[in-house]
Amino acid sequence: RIHSSKRNCIERAFGVWKMKWQILLKMPSYSIETQKMIVAATMALHNYVRFHDKSDLHFVRCDRDPDYVPTIPERYKKFVVPTNASDTSTSEENGVDMDLFRNQLATDIALGW
Repeated sequence: RIHSSKRNCIERAFGVWKMKWQILLKMPSYSIETQKMIVAATMALHNYVRFHDKSDLHFVRCDRDPDYVPTIPERYKKFVVPTNASDTSTSEENGVDMDLFRNQLATDIALGW
């Protein structure tokens, strides 16, 4: 139940983020470095607007309806990554720190449940 709740929260956040910064729905053929900067810049702007503009239409709608998940406009659907796609962007394994964090988080949730 906790996992489902957190997943819903994350899906809503990413949905609002993508709707507000639609360049993320159709990432141009920039270098991977430029793409990373676009993602970081839009996330910084997203967070700034979230904290400083309480009347922002996208966030107000999301706050008003806990079941609201933004949908991708039809014109962008051809660019959507399939839900069954795997991350093959790197051949490297997870970092040790991330594995430790994930295990500690799972343990904390299980003990708090």
